[in-house]
Amino acid sequence: MTPTEPKRSIVEELLVSTIYDWIDLGYVRSTVRDLTGAQPPELHAATMKVVGALIADGLVAAGDVTDGAFQEWDCTRDEAIARIDQEWRAASDPELWPFQVAALAPTQDGFRVIAGVMAREGEDDSWRRRLAQGSLAQAQRPDSSPGPT
Repeated sequence: MTPTEPKRSIVEELLVSTIYDWIDLGYVRSTVRDLTGAQPPELHAATMKVVGALIADGLVAAGDVTDGAFQEWDCTRDEAIARIDQEWRAASDPELWPFQVAALAPTQDGFRVIAGVMAREGEDDSWRRRLAQGSLAQAQRPDSSPGPT
């Protein structure tokens, strides 16, 4: 009997995708749909649950892509989640254009999750070179932290 690889969680799948590029809400939405079978109208809520977990746990930072560079939003994690939800609900098309509402970039904590997945799956270190071509984002502040002074 051949041992089977444990399946990746949705969070792990999305984080591994950040090895190649920042991810956007359209990508998160399609991944949630593909892995859970969620369909409208529950798809937005299911996607926001995953986005919320990624940001709240400090695994990704939310921000914008400007001139080919990622810029984290200067806000708390809860503020980032609320902003994404509000702006996404206001969009005329829930499919969104790439990076229309937000881009999500891995943080140091996200990197550690990616490293664990890659080790578990027996991958070589080539993924590290790919991820090193970009910089890790700074996670939004936890909600109990004061903002800049």
